[in-house]
Amino acid sequence: MAVGDVNSESGPRWQEEELTSSGSSNLERELSSLKESEELFRLLVESSPVGAYLIQDFKFVYVNPTFAELFGYKPEEIVNRLGPLDLVHPDDRRKVEENVRKRLQGEAETVRYTARGVRKDGTVIVGEIFGQRATFRGRPAAVGSLVDLTEKLRLLESLKESEERYRSMFQSIKDAIVTVDADAQVVDWNKGAERLFGYAREEILGQPFIRLVSERYRGKLLAAFRRAAESGDVRLLEEFAEIEGVRRNGTEFAAEMSIACWKGREGLRFTGIIRDVTERKEAFARLERLLEEVVFAFSAAVETRDPYTARHQANVAALARAIAAEMGLPEKVVKGVYFGGLLHDVGKLSIPTEILSKPTPLTPTERALVEQHTLKGYEILKRVNFPWPVAEMALQHHERVDGSGYPRGLKGDEIILEARILAVADVVEAISHHRPYRPARGTTQALRELEEHRGVLYDPRVVDACLSLFREKGFRFETEAEV
Repeated sequence: MAVGDVNSESGPRWQEEELTSSGSSNLERELSSLKESEELFRLLVESSPVGAYLIQDFKFVYVNPTFAELFGYKPEEIVNRLGPLDLVHPDDRRKVEENVRKRLQGEAETVRYTARGVRKDGTVIVGEIFGQRATFRGRPAAVGSLVDLTEKLRLLESLKESEERYRSMFQSIKDAIVTVDADAQVVDWNKGAERLFGYAREEILGQPFIRLVSERYRGKLLAAFRRAAESGDVRLLEEFAEIEGVRRNGTEFAAEMSIACWKGREGLRFTGIIRDVTERKEAFARLERLLEEVVFAFSAAVETRDPYTARHQANVAALARAIAAEMGLPEKVVKGVYFGGLLHDVGKLSIPTEILSKPTPLTPTERALVEQHTLKGYEILKRVNFPWPVAEMALQHHERVDGSGYPRGLKGDEIILEARILAVADVVEAISHHRPYRPARGTTQALRELEEHRGVLYDPRVVDACLSLFREKGFRFETEAEV
């Protein structure tokens, strides 16, 4: 995904792997000895075909001619006058600012990301940034290189005219690179693709690309390719950034795919860079399992103090998960709602047990104290970096669509969807089960409450999904929750 090199025999040649490894390391070595050998540094970097920069205090203190040219400037128009945010597309400024800040503040040693830039004439380019934390004149700095991906696409377009140059770069990349035509038939295939999928180039050329993905994606992916070919809008393929690939032997693997669209002499082409992310997914899954164990342990700790709250949380979590799945929400949201349910009442740890287990109705003062559990839960959970908005779920699960809830009186979409789901599950569980101050009223009464206040207190889509679960899908609470 990167840039070029100079071959003395065949002229300029873009070689992503060589530039990423040798260009960046050379730049890093020269920067570390800048005070001693600045002239050597400038000779090396200023002749480089890769854009190079040095940032300090969010200002460019050095850019090489290639970098300046990418944006339509001269180096002197940028150095000590402009900062990285001045050259970035407005929609990408936050991302760039965060990556620069992390290096300047020592939170990250290296970064690699893609962002859009704006040239002096207003045209938009897309660049890939490789960055490194450094020290320049005794102070923190950010250095790196910038690759114009638009130029890479132009090189691919001239494949026939520069076959040797293209093939060297194309074949050296470790990731799979697959090019297909407007009918999604494979027209080019690198060695990385051979290694990943197990097909030799001559076996796969002319074959449908969809044979390389899991069967459950094939229909939708083919339809998306056709729409993208008709419109030229590659964004129609963004939903397939994560997909399941299929090897020649039939085994499936988790894949990450980015696709670019370009026009060659023979028509529209789509080039996809595909990477096996199985190990990354497995590592994330291990981390997620560890997080689950922490959540279960936390819930078990709540049970030792207040068995009712723990059983209630487990029941709410089970129903909320089922509602989210019934609504067709993504698996990540479904899982997040479940864990939010397991922890939504954790703030009740701050409330005296005698109030939680009081067998008579609460006084206004006691009720006000109990209502503080949403804020207390939020304060506890916000310290944990969950991959879901668990703290917000705990804070908002007593909010109501019409603004009559607490603690902030939020209305409608001001309440996150996960909290609207928990609100319904919470009410159904509470009415259906025994409370310290009253006997259980049963599921029928709970569902009647939802129907009477659908669209007033409770999100109508969530209510409909919940009613369907109980009346059509046979959902029932477990008598004893497993935590």
